[in-house]
Amino acid sequence: MKKLIVMSLAALFLVSCGGSKKGAWSDEDKEKARKEMEKGIRESGVDPKIMKEWIDCAIKKFEENYENFEEADNASDQEGEKIVSDCMASLMKDALKDVNSPETPTDNEEPMENPAQEEESPAEEL
Repeated sequence: MKKLIVMSLAALFLVSCGGSKKGAWSDEDKEKARKEMEKGIRESGVDPKIMKEWIDCAIKKFEENYENFEEADNASDQEGEKIVSDCMASLMKDALKDVNSPETPTDNEEPMENPAQEEESPAEEL
């Protein structure tokens, strides 16, 4: 998995484009980043929802740290790997929170009734 992440990062930064700066990449830079990351991650079989969240996080962090693809491409593999790993750790942490939190009904769902309240006692049936 670690090699796949590194390979995805390498593919992500193969192409560079001018007109970007830290914190404000051009739409073209972001779109190229998204497409390159999707290629590498899709092959690993990651759920599409998780893939989108992972890519969104990584693009945001790369944009905050590098002016464009060229600058990011010249960064060390360790720097890129850290960004991608941090994003995955953040997603996993959020997923664990969701799993461990008590379920709350959504706007479209009715709250679940207590099954004990729904059952009639034998005395009530008479």
